[in-house]
Amino acid sequence: MKFSKELSIGNRILDSEHMKLHDIINRIACSIAVSDMATLSDEFELLESCLCAYFVLEENIAQAINFDFSQHRLTHQRLLNMCQQARYELIVENGAWLEFLKIDVKYYIDSLKDYLIQHIRKDSKPLSIVLNAHFYDLNPNVRPSK
Repeated sequence: MKFSKELSIGNRILDSEHMKLHDIINRIACSIAVSDMATLSDEFELLESCLCAYFVLEENIAQAINFDFSQHRLTHQRLLNMCQQARYELIVENGAWLEFLKIDVKYYIDSLKDYLIQHIRKDSKPLSIVLNAHFYDLNPNVRPSK
């Protein structure tokens, strides 16, 4: 799966984070394909860490544009829970699924990708509409110069 321009939500920082998350999910798929359990575990750890950092960043941007984030925060928790569940189920058996559950593994990877795409396209749509009225480079951590 390639990250496309169609997935832009109107903010360079968030689009960049979405691409980073997408890349990590692709690396998880590669780790599974070559049966590299150590890298798989590291990539899931990185995914969770990047998700948490992304959630804070997205909330900061929402606050900077006075966007009510309470409902969107719930979608973040669902996305994190889904990633943690996939991690647990793929790593807990230490690769035992490699021989028997290839179809189920594909399901987890497809689900991770679908959840991320859904988060960008559907869950972030209200935020995207508001962001499109601002500069693409809006950064809540940088104050405009006088």
